[in-house]
Amino acid sequence: MNNLEQFKEDMAMKLYGRSRTLAIAGNQCVKCGESATDFRDELSRKEHGISGFCQTCQDGIFETGE
Repeated sequence: MNNLEQFKEDMAMKLYGRSRTLAIAGNQCVKCGESATDFRDELSRKEHGISGFCQTCQDGIFETGE
C-alpha cells in the first residue's frame, strides 16, 4: 500500500471506524456501512472506488445545492 492509500485507510478508521479497503471490496459504504451497489452513474461508481462512499453518502458530501 502506497503512502496515499495508507493515509486514506488511516483516515477512514479514524473518522468512521471502518476499513476503507474492506468496505470497497465488500461493496459497502465506509461511512454508513450500508450496501454500495446502486449508483446514479459511472462517475459515482468510480468515486466509491476512491472514497468508499455509497450514493447516499456521496450526495450528502458532494451536494451542490442545485
